[in-house]
Amino acid sequence: MWGKRFLALGMLSSCFYNSLEALEFGSMGNTSAAMGGAGVALKHSAWGLYYNPALLSSDPRVKMGYSLGIGLKEQNLAKLAKIDINNMADTAERLVSTFASNSGASVGEVTNVVENALKSVLGQSASGNVAQDLQTYLQNHQGGNYSDLITAVLTQVQGSTALNNEQKNLLSHIAGSIDYGTLDFSQAGGMGSVAAGLLQGITIAKGGDKGLDKAVNDISAVQDILKDNNLNVVSQDGVVLQISTKTMNEKLGSLGVALFASVYSSMSIKADASRMRLIIDGGNNSFYELVDNGDSFSYKPSNQKDYNSYSLIASLEDGSNAHKLIATSFVLTELPVGYARTFYLKNGNLNIGLAGKFMSAMSTQREMGIRTNMDFKKELTDFASLDGAISSNSFGIDVGALYEVDFPEFRYLTFGLVAKNINSPSFQSTFSDITIKPQYRAGIGYNTKRFNLAFDADLTPNDLIAFSNIKQQSQMIGGGVAFDFKAIDVRVGAMKDLRQDTGLILTGGLNVLGFLDIALQTSTKFTRVENIPIPQYLNIRVGGSLSF
Repeated sequence: MWGKRFLALGMLSSCFYNSLEALEFGSMGNTSAAMGGAGVALKHSAWGLYYNPALLSSDPRVKMGYSLGIGLKEQNLAKLAKIDINNMADTAERLVSTFASNSGASVGEVTNVVENALKSVLGQSASGNVAQDLQTYLQNHQGGNYSDLITAVLTQVQGSTALNNEQKNLLSHIAGSIDYGTLDFSQAGGMGSVAAGLLQGITIAKGGDKGLDKAVNDISAVQDILKDNNLNVVSQDGVVLQISTKTMNEKLGSLGVALFASVYSSMSIKADASRMRLIIDGGNNSFYELVDNGDSFSYKPSNQKDYNSYSLIASLEDGSNAHKLIATSFVLTELPVGYARTFYLKNGNLNIGLAGKFMSAMSTQREMGIRTNMDFKKELTDFASLDGAISSNSFGIDVGALYEVDFPEFRYLTFGLVAKNINSPSFQSTFSDITIKPQYRAGIGYNTKRFNLAFDADLTPNDLIAFSNIKQQSQMIGGGVAFDFKAIDVRVGAMKDLRQDTGLILTGGLNVLGFLDIALQTSTKFTRVENIPIPQYLNIRVGGSLSF
């Protein structure tokens, strides 16, 4: 019975890998994507309208570009790949059958083992009361050396006829790891209490039984995953046109227009933090709780009231929907029109840019209660159909600045600053409106004809579309270099999300004759899905650009 419960939880967990997704500052175009995501101060890219509208006037040429991309990022779900669901179930069954007071032939056998072991080491001073004899032994061994008791326990375990071989093996492994000072043979109170004199609680140091250690660590990992989780997939695609010449820019300024189409999807678990304890129904009105203490774990009696109120297992079975899988799909189309003008100063040029965006979105959200009898296939199929999607429109405003240094030794150096969506455009959705909060990013660039260097940093964290207990955010820093060999451009870089634990993200790209451009971003941290290693952050883009 217990194994089936965790098997259901395992099936639930594997589904998260197939389904979860989210939203951040974003990446448009291939040039910046291959250079660590840096684009705020990168003059030669065709995608200035997206990264910083002030870039339109910094490199006054006609530029055209297209880009198609898809990426994924997961948060705190990689642990699932290492969780042994079968071992968790088997371990729970071993614990119940070994320590529970109602487990058939072994009723009270652990108590008998300890009682007989104490008699053998105490001799005539033994009283026959296991709790009293244990206290006597501990008082006589205040230095903590319990080697004679451990040896006696091992002898009693192997000589027991009430324990099966599996139980004997478990007790033999952990006999030296038991904290004998915390063994509890007192009466357990509350509903589901067991008879006085039977083992009520035991604390075991990790390291005695590998299977037991693995199960306890896995249980804690599952609890952590339910609290903090997110897996997102995003597709950002677009075409852009910059209209400018040197003469036009000096007299009127520079213009840019584009069409950006993005799909953001997110699934995350909103868990009831009060119902995360591992309390087990041992049958016959007996309940037990397994607690991870860090370097040890405890197995102690519980009761039906706590099982009903706080147990993770009960919360998945009772139909209360205490833990919910919340899915959001957000399809956003943007039509930006940008304008920028250069102001010529004594020791540099200041470019100021502004972009207004008509934004149209279609969004749907779905809330699914997590339970053991949940039909995930049906639930996710219904969600993928986008039934009930809500359409809404809004406007967005981006502003940016770029300063070009005009000293002989530094004339290729640029500093950029952009604020995107400063008016916080909002869109309707099924449960609540989706608001794109302002995004602020700064950058520095070194732009020559054949060599470019750029670095960007998000100045504030950006909220993601996610509903886990812990707020999901993204804050990127990164940079890279580009080498222009006329017919071929090569770019490399690296980036890091300061808010998501995906490791260092390596980037690179290759452009051939402008028409074909491939960019790749991949994290150095991997997870395994069906034994296939997949980066925790991955983005692939195909595109191209021309300028003249």
